[in-house]
Amino acid sequence: MRFGFLAGIIAGLVVSTSASAAIVTNGSFEDGLTGWAHTGSGTSPGIGITVITTGGANSTGYGDNVPNYDGNHAAFFVDDNAIQSLSQTVALSGGVTYALSFALFATASGANNPFTFTLTDMLGAVLTNSNSSATVPVGQWKNYSYNFITPTDGPYLLNFNFVSGETPAKDVLLDGVAIAAVPEPSTWAMMILGFCGLGFMAYRRKQRLSLRAA
Repeated sequence: MRFGFLAGIIAGLVVSTSASAAIVTNGSFEDGLTGWAHTGSGTSPGIGITVITTGGANSTGYGDNVPNYDGNHAAFFVDDNAIQSLSQTVALSGGVTYALSFALFATASGANNPFTFTLTDMLGAVLTNSNSSATVPVGQWKNYSYNFITPTDGPYLLNFNFVSGETPAKDVLLDGVAIAAVPEPSTWAMMILGFCGLGFMAYRRKQRLSLRAA
């Protein structure tokens, strides 16, 4: 009975720490731009923010072989002279520490272009990071993760702003966008104690069975 009760507590803690993984809708872009609002414009080629298939030869149409990161799709920011945004509203609780994570990939086809880009991710009024071509490696995915605390309950706007330079500008891909609550230290302590308790109880049970068998 005690074993089952303790296991239930631990299961509840694990669920509560992982349930927030679905805060962002379609963060892997497997459903195209579903769940995302996209605005702004640019030139050359002037196609706006698109979703491409990764994991194959010539993924971007410019000779770039982009490996899969989170699934086999990614958002592609390619326009020159661009001021564009990709955003969605997310529901967060006040006073909670969250982690925003995502991955960026700078294309080899645009690596030698003289003009840069800046991709800024914001959550409402909470600025979490600004990434330029100097921080994004060419030809490989790089993961970024930033913690922030929401001041109040309510909807927040998760907004990626892409600003590129003149023609020709560098290009970037975005994938694996996620927001998850960061467990409190006390929660981790409870989980550790719970697992230790389960181990100790299993050990004691094994001892009793061994004594009965003897």
